[in-house]
Amino acid sequence: MSKFRTRIRDIGRAPAGFGFGTVMPQRSTRHMLVVAEVEDAAAATAAAEAGVDAVVLRGSASALEGLKLTNNALIGIWLEDATGTEVSAAQKAGADFFLFDDGRAHASALTPTDIGRILLLGPDQETERLRSVAALDLDAVVVTGEVGATTVRDQLTLRRVAGMTGASLLVAANAVPDTQTLEAWRDAGAPAVLVSGSASDIRAAVLAADAVPASKRRDDRGAMPIIGVTRSSSHDHDDEDDD
Repeated sequence: MSKFRTRIRDIGRAPAGFGFGTVMPQRSTRHMLVVAEVEDAAAATAAAEAGVDAVVLRGSASALEGLKLTNNALIGIWLEDATGTEVSAAQKAGADFFLFDDGRAHASALTPTDIGRILLLGPDQETERLRSVAALDLDAVVVTGEVGATTVRDQLTLRRVAGMTGASLLVAANAVPDTQTLEAWRDAGAPAVLVSGSASDIRAAVLAADAVPASKRRDDRGAMPIIGVTRSSSHDHDDEDDD
């Protein structure tokens, strides 16, 4: 299981200290992950210090060289037209996950193991496409989301994507999201938000995520109805880890 998928699985679980050493202070338990798209290593460092759960950089593996983040933040790289060689190089450089476009990435990009896979879903969300995506064993799929009042129909649309792909949703917010919007997305099957912008925008998104309350019902991938999709054995195994 990749680090990104583990982070999603562990949402809402308070970090526990062990042993007899001094317990370090921990931030409050978060019920929504924040992933920041950043331009360079300096911005990635600042985002990690602001409290994001992960950062995403564009470019090649060289963009990750020497990058070490605080607060246990994960590192991702945006490789829309990825190849297996590029993914392996990024993994060696410290990437925990990568984002790709299935219409541009080479099939070999899915060969490396132990690195998270996040698909850029795009506007094509027809039934057959979503069903085919379910076979890829993804950590998440990226969908766009408009910040503001989320309707029940909006939630149903997100649930359809999550249910048919069998993957968690990473919502790319079109603006700085507020807590109410994040909670609505979370309840629709999106445990993580992708944000960009200035350092203050990213910090505002982190504060909004910190205020998202725990779900009032068990609502994870294992409990979500899968519409017309046969769950893969790897997903079943992930659910066993939760028990």
